[in-house]
Amino acid sequence: MTKKLFRFALVGGLGFLVDVTVMFLLSFLLPWLPARAGAFWLAASSNWWFNRKLTFSSDDPQYVRQWLNFLLSSCIGFIPSWGCYWWLMRDFSPADILPLYEMLWPYLAMVPGVLLGMVVNFLLADRWVFSDQKASLRSE
Repeated sequence: MTKKLFRFALVGGLGFLVDVTVMFLLSFLLPWLPARAGAFWLAASSNWWFNRKLTFSSDDPQYVRQWLNFLLSSCIGFIPSWGCYWWLMRDFSPADILPLYEMLWPYLAMVPGVLLGMVVNFLLADRWVFSDQKASLRSE
């Protein structure tokens, strides 16, 4: 379980880089909330692929169902992530501390929510999304 959680966290770190990069690029075209939503969708999809291959070693032929289940579970995990991000963006102004933080704040504010979401996502991925694969491994 510890190795799996570590791999899940590494994949999540890669997904975080995808998330931040896509949000940065989309923020030139969209306000920060829609940019955040679009970045989340792409990051969750990349996380599914890497978790399927690296964390859970899944060869489930029902990959579309698995991907949709992973996106759904990521949406559930996104609730605390989005809520934390929204709250930090609404109620905190780092410009009072240092003007540079104002430019970085939309990206720094992602971190606490991402950590909250990771816990929920791991539990759902381990116990639901990739559980068919686990059951078949136990029977071998």
